[in-house]
Amino acid sequence: MINFKSTLLNATLAVTVAIPLATAGLFTSAGSAQAVAFNGGFNYSAYGIPQPTVTVSKTSLKFAPTSPALASLALQTGSFTAFNAANIFDVTTNPLTLGSLFLDLGVYPNLATLTDGLNTFKLISFNTPTFTPQNGGINARVNYLGFFDDGFGNKTNAKGYIDFTTQDLNAQVKYNTNKTFDATFMGLAVTTVPEPAALLGLGAVGAVMAMSRRRKSFAQ
Repeated sequence: MINFKSTLLNATLAVTVAIPLATAGLFTSAGSAQAVAFNGGFNYSAYGIPQPTVTVSKTSLKFAPTSPALASLALQTGSFTAFNAANIFDVTTNPLTLGSLFLDLGVYPNLATLTDGLNTFKLISFNTPTFTPQNGGINARVNYLGFFDDGFGNKTNAKGYIDFTTQDLNAQVKYNTNKTFDATFMGLAVTTVPEPAALLGLGAVGAVMAMSRRRKSFAQ
């Protein structure tokens, strides 16, 4: 009878541990997918002749002379060293469509790779610009959050900013009154650490395993 109870207790503990372990696997695999898809970052800026510009308003970014516009990448680190260029797409900012395509990364000069829907940056939030005087003009910086998507189910949390530089000294007034101003652009995009929630499963496992050890010591 004692052996039966001991076996039953161990089996119960095994089931108790197995459930959080399975849960932890879900958390950590999701976190790992975010972590391994991309790492590093890059700068990007207008590229081409003529160089593309952007028309900025409260509700949208529109790139010219074509959309998507071609942007060159520089200072690539980590996973992004393979990419030399990107297509940058018009954005409707108010309201922002979650998961809006912003950048489609490719290897220049093979432009066919720029619009394949793979290795993209998609937006989650897009902040109101901050305006500062710069070199006799105005610089408007917008911070944003998003994620890199390799097109095969791996997504990586990311953040960045885009700077709009214009000689239009009324740019801030125009923006606030929902008018437009034209600008050149450049920006930065980097990956970020996965959310702390990805580690909750591991915490649950640790707690159950500690409880298991205590019960075993009492049984002995």
